[in-house]
Amino acid sequence: MDFQPDAGLTAFREEVRAFLRAHLPADLAGSQHGVRSPRAALMHWQGILNEHGWGAPCWETAHGGTGWTPQQRLVFDEECAAAGAPTQDVFGQRLLGPVLNHFASPEQKAEHLPHIFAGTRLWCQGFSEPGSGSDLASLRTQAVRDGDHYVVNGQKIWTSYAHEADWIFLLVRTDTSVKKQAGISFLLVDMQTPGITVRPIITIDGCHHLNETFFDNVRVPVANCVGGEGAGWSVTKFLLNNEHAGTADLPALLRLKKQLRSVGATLRVDGQPLVRQPAFALRLARLEAELQAVSMMVQRVAVLEQDHSPTAHVMGSMLKIRGTELQQKMSEFLVESLGDYGAIAYPAESHAEEGDTLPVPAAGIGPGLASAMFFRRASTIYGGTSEVQRGIIAKLLFQL
Repeated sequence: MDFQPDAGLTAFREEVRAFLRAHLPADLAGSQHGVRSPRAALMHWQGILNEHGWGAPCWETAHGGTGWTPQQRLVFDEECAAAGAPTQDVFGQRLLGPVLNHFASPEQKAEHLPHIFAGTRLWCQGFSEPGSGSDLASLRTQAVRDGDHYVVNGQKIWTSYAHEADWIFLLVRTDTSVKKQAGISFLLVDMQTPGITVRPIITIDGCHHLNETFFDNVRVPVANCVGGEGAGWSVTKFLLNNEHAGTADLPALLRLKKQLRSVGATLRVDGQPLVRQPAFALRLARLEAELQAVSMMVQRVAVLEQDHSPTAHVMGSMLKIRGTELQQKMSEFLVESLGDYGAIAYPAESHAEEGDTLPVPAAGIGPGLASAMFFRRASTIYGGTSEVQRGIIAKLLFQL
């Protein structure tokens, strides 16, 4: 593969940067936190993107999207992250939207796509269950047909942003008499439906973005089943096979690199910037070399996706492992770089309590670093554990 800069992509990157300079309001810059920004910021930004035809970067032009290539989407994500632009609703825009465009009935499209496009209906994903995370096909949440409704009973866990979502796309077992993959269906459920209970899970970083979600005799219209009863596994494979190039979360890695450079330039040891210390400089250089390798791999996978190569799937699993392990290394190094101050879990500014007077090593250095490190401990688990990814590589690449 030729890794020389693509003139077309370079021009597109400049176009995105110019767009962000012209249209990203100052009060929205820096509101990109976690998987999803606060609702108000998300909706404001989504409206701005829609006005300029950029509201659905992952959708084909036939469905109202930009029709961008995987490489262009990567550029857009990188530049938005660098500028601190709010996120879009990842669950609606990137996961569910393409599924609905491909599998949904006309009625389902008319009901949901306009709201996803406008950012007025936020979604969460109901896949993982206690004991059925990595082995998704073993899920036990059941949906029993009762006339023109399903009656849903069961539990989901690690449901990101369920406490803020308006709807959930949900995997349920509708047939227990067939092979486990064949008995799964894909339902769209209004989170205000009676019988749904959401309980928070407070993570080690002190944040609330995960939840347990319980379903107790929840009645869901049969019309909300996407792709037909029993098609849930096929729909899910389509959903999970999209965006392999994004599995490394390159924008997050680039933010970590920027933070490391800032720490190295700001903190001082014996009157010299920390980056002048050989141990720090060597470790930083090694991490940046790893990041450059991941970046090149991301480009390669994006090209494979654009060519619809089946190799993109196994390469995406490789990226998931390399990218998430690098996130952990870089976030740990950030905390270690604080020296003695690294023993203090400075809260991020958005989670700091009034009156906090913790000493900091330098202005703007410290808050949020420990929280980020704690959060990244889960990066090799969510989105498919490293063990699962290695199993995919062994099966697809080496036929083991």
